[in-house]
Amino acid sequence: MSLLLFFVMAVMATSCSLLPDQNSDSLDSDIGWLHGNCLAIKTANISPNHQFTLIHLDNANTTEKAIIIREATNGEECYALLDDRVSVNRSAGYTFYTVKSNMPVNLAIGILRPGEVSISDAKLSYCTTTEGVNFSISKNGSEIWKGYYYLGYESESTCAPE
Repeated sequence: MSLLLFFVMAVMATSCSLLPDQNSDSLDSDIGWLHGNCLAIKTANISPNHQFTLIHLDNANTTEKAIIIREATNGEECYALLDDRVSVNRSAGYTFYTVKSNMPVNLAIGILRPGEVSISDAKLSYCTTTEGVNFSISKNGSEIWKGYYYLGYESESTCAPE
């Protein structure tokens, strides 16, 4: 009997550890933020023509398919790489890519493998800090991903105090 009890407990412990861990760190390679046609994501060497899901963070959170064009190298291609912000944004571990989309992009979230990252019933949002933009995805009241974009200048904070 004790052997059976041990076996059941071992199976339960193993099954719990196999549940997918969708926290911010594990999603950083699948989700990034955009300002204009530039994707910032913690994944290097994404191939040109890679298709991804782009969610515009406007009132309607419009979704479309977009493609990676190439890795961005300067502020002319990517606002996050302008001289006054490049060092902080790169030091956060982001790689930057120019993208092609059907609609103009202001602020958005990009998902590389939407089949592997479920955002149904998720809240996608952003708010501004005194020096940047906080992007987030929350599910059931818990934040599952966050990203930060340093702007290089002072801005008015719209984020709720923590």
